[in-house]
Amino acid sequence: MELVRIITDADTGAGLYAVRFPGEDADELTRLFRLWTSDIQFLFDFFTEHKARLTRGYYNGVSVQEAVMATRHEADELHRKLLRIARGGLESRGEELESLFLALDDCQFRRLPLQESKLRGRVKKKWLRLYAIRFDVHCYVITGGAIKLTRSMDEAVHLQHELDKLAEVKRFLIRNDLGSQFDLVYLESNNGGQGNE
Repeated sequence: MELVRIITDADTGAGLYAVRFPGEDADELTRLFRLWTSDIQFLFDFFTEHKARLTRGYYNGVSVQEAVMATRHEADELHRKLLRIARGGLESRGEELESLFLALDDCQFRRLPLQESKLRGRVKKKWLRLYAIRFDVHCYVITGGAIKLTRSMDEAVHLQHELDKLAEVKRFLIRNDLGSQFDLVYLESNNGGQGNE
């Protein structure tokens, strides 16, 4: 497993990182936004498989074609906003990453180290999610993401996989004794962000 800098402060380590899992050619942030904005076949197949969730309940009556177009639009907006806020937070102007990410557990109201977190899209009937570990103040490690059409993550296999990835990255950070964003700078300077895996 490798931690990849997306937008970070070289001195403090604050900012946005993403995990690149073994066997993957891209970090999770890059992989997901390629998937959500460019891989129309993936989106069409996904929404066809989950068509029943689009035609009833909260999304009531959204067609597969509308879902594909909405996802591409939402992903583009989410990506631009995430990068803009990450840059702005490092320059001490405007919003910070803390304003975008929420605790994964809706019952947690305090921000904690190594907290499992989520970022939702901002478009109405949003279903895109990015998942991250809140490493420190204004410091998040993206572990993955998904299209979430269910109320609970336990209701879909692909969402359960995202929970597993969150837990795996959290264990990686603990096992490598990474306790603050300064430790990420140290890890990178010693072995390129690879850790002991």
